[in-house]
Order: sequence, then structure tokens, then C-alpha cells
Amino acid sequence: MILLGVTNEDLVKLEPVLASSPNFKTPNLKLSVYKNRRGSYKGIYLWCDADLGTCRIQPQFCTTWHHELVSIEDIKVIVEEEEAPWESKRKKDSKG
Repeated sequence: MILLGVTNEDLVKLEPVLASSPNFKTPNLKLSVYKNRRGSYKGIYLWCDADLGTCRIQPQFCTTWHHELVSIEDIKVIVEEEEAPWESKRKKDSKG
């Protein structure tokens, strides 16, 4: 995967896609997926709205490399963070 900026040429090619749904924001970042082992998505762009001030990225839609809309499943990944081993050791040391 490679993160790329969105060019003016991209925006021109995306006009039909953006017009197809009022929910799509104009992207300012694209994620190029060129290799995806054991995955069904490869050779695609994931177009995103990135807030560079907070480093948050909101995916908007997915297209082929030829800017044809691809339907994708909306999957949320939830990560439960565990305490790092060095954190628990630090707590024990400060109590002792």
C-alpha cells in the first residue's frame, strides 16, 4: 500500500463518482492497494478524507485504478489495547 496525494487529474476523473452520491466528500488522500495477499481487494484506490491536523483518515469510497467505483464492505476494526509489558513492570517497581 502507498499513500498518495490527490491530483487535479484525479479529481477530474472522479467527477462522475463524486456526482453519484451526495455522501461522498472530495478526497484529499488516496491509498493505493497494489498487493493484498489472501484478500479480494488489489489494484484499487481507497479515496479518503484526511484531517492532517489530527492524523485521522475517513475512507470515502473505493475505485479501480481506472476510476470505476467498487463496492466494498464497511468493516470496523476494533483494537483492544493491552498494557505493555514495560508498563506493568514500571508500576510494580514504583510500588515496591
